[in-house]
Amino acid sequence: MTIESRLENMQNQLTNVIELLQISISSLNSKKAVANFLGKSQKTIDNYIKNESFIKGKHYFINENNKVEFIPFAIVEFKKNPKHKIKIVEDDKKEVNNHTIILSETSSNILKGIV
Repeated sequence: MTIESRLENMQNQLTNVIELLQISISSLNSKKAVANFLGKSQKTIDNYIKNESFIKGKHYFINENNKVEFIPFAIVEFKKNPKHKIKIVEDDKKEVNNHTIILSETSSNILKGIV
């Protein structure tokens, strides 16, 4: 097999993978689909919305039926860059360098085991 034919074969395979990915990504608009994709429960997805790990207008929007609808590409990006694991919250007293760190349940349990 020549290099050219191998490259053509790889290009065809890549095209097929892209098409399959586009089909699967377009189905990431319901809470159940997002929960399955992220490996989380639907309650966790509700918590992500409540604590603003999912940002309205970026990760989801409210559709004409007044239901949450997710934005597939933002959900994929969310999974690739999980910045929701640790969240720094400003203290209401506005003290300098005084931050509260809120950890996910898993991170909290891990740290409890270390300390």
